[in-house]
Amino acid sequence: MSEEAEKAFLSKVKREIEGKIKTETKEIEKIKEEHEELIRANHGYAEFYHELEHFIMDSMQDFSVTEEDLPKYFKSNINEVYQNYVQIRRDAFEEEETLKKYIDKCKRDVGANKRSLKFYKSQYMDSDFFDECLPLVTIYQDKIDLYEENQKLTLDIIEQLRKIADKLKGWD
Repeated sequence: MSEEAEKAFLSKVKREIEGKIKTETKEIEKIKEEHEELIRANHGYAEFYHELEHFIMDSMQDFSVTEEDLPKYFKSNINEVYQNYVQIRRDAFEEEETLKKYIDKCKRDVGANKRSLKFYKSQYMDSDFFDECLPLVTIYQDKIDLYEENQKLTLDIIEQLRKIADKLKGWD
């Protein structure tokens, strides 16, 4: 390959890497937004569960019924409240299914990013343009870490949803 052709090739590769860095940087920002959303959801569901416990305890005292009889009481006397909690329980199960799909997506994305990380690490170590590949190595590692953290947060949310659904057992 002539010197001019080699320069053109390296220039093209550098542009491709720069484009990949921009694309992956945008992608990592989206993953960070998902991460923040998952943190808020986790806190929100934990707070909802806490409020649900108080509602049930207060209702048991106010209406002099056991926790097991509370759904029957509301169904007979305050049906709108009963229907709301039935729907909340159903929504918890549906959200859990959606979150399981998100976990599967994260697992696939981790696998794809591990392959990309391996490729760019090898390019970083073995090529004439290793300096240009280093940011991609860092970005892919950050993406993998974020996807794995998002999976953990999602599992925590699923646990919160199960607690809510279990607390509303009998409300169906």
